[in-house]
Amino acid sequence: MKLAPFMQELTLLYSIALIGYILRKKEVLPHGSERTLSVLLLNVTLPALIVFGMDVPFSIENLKQFGWLSLMSAFVLLLSSLFSWWRVKQWQIKDTQKNALEGIMIFGNQGFLGIAVCFILFGKTGVLFATFFNFVYLLWIWTYGIYLFARHSKVLPWRSVFLNPGVISTLIGFILLLLPGTLPHALSNTLEMLGKPTVPLSMLLIGVLLGGLPFNHLISFFKKSHLWLASFYKLLLFPMLLIPYIFFSLPLELVVVAVLTAGMPSAPTISMYAERYGEDASFAAAGVMLSTILSCLTIPLLYALVLIISSFTGV
Repeated sequence: MKLAPFMQELTLLYSIALIGYILRKKEVLPHGSERTLSVLLLNVTLPALIVFGMDVPFSIENLKQFGWLSLMSAFVLLLSSLFSWWRVKQWQIKDTQKNALEGIMIFGNQGFLGIAVCFILFGKTGVLFATFFNFVYLLWIWTYGIYLFARHSKVLPWRSVFLNPGVISTLIGFILLLLPGTLPHALSNTLEMLGKPTVPLSMLLIGVLLGGLPFNHLISFFKKSHLWLASFYKLLLFPMLLIPYIFFSLPLELVVVAVLTAGMPSAPTISMYAERYGEDASFAAAGVMLSTILSCLTIPLLYALVLIISSFTGV
């Protein structure tokens, strides 16, 4: 897909988020509706889309792509985690904001927005590649992500680390990937119908989450340089670490999915973790909102950058 059609599709996505924002401000979607949408996405539509996307016949090529994308995901997660840990130690900020700021830099909205963008770009292949890339990410956010906020708690919720819909559906999809055939046609169609609403619902959820934040709190947080720097690292610096993989003669779609997925804005999960473990949830939510707004510019910028570099390399 060329840049102009991609921009049109991306504009449609963010238009849905704007609708969600307005509906929340007007109380058409009242307080608590974000939880309903989140539960629906996490437990029904997103798992269905993941399984549907990975329901492809076994091939050595798919295994190679899974290996490359897992390697790229682990690479960027490790570097971003180490850099974020080091960077937060340098900043003079409140203790209740340190873990949130670290999480804002490491963890992106890869499950919702990431898969939505890749689906728009490459259809079912985009979902497949994004799910491959998210395999390591899911394990990392549900282990290190929880540990990051809960490390001072007496009991770590290890059960939720491994027994959650995102991890389970990804593992089911991986098993299907290793099987020679595919699911029955009727079941595959059902998963497709359940999964496709993930795209508009995820954007609606982002708008509703942003609409629930007090405006005066946001303005005070937006004046902090830490959040702007954290957004720069998350949206541009870290995903650009993957651009050299273009020179490995990999399929362009694979590199595009990896770079764009790694460049998604900060995950709303961070503010949920912060609230659950007694940290500054408003600060975390402001960071998520800032990176989400800025991603309107950075996602097409990353896409254009990959296309330009690939044109010089002949990929």
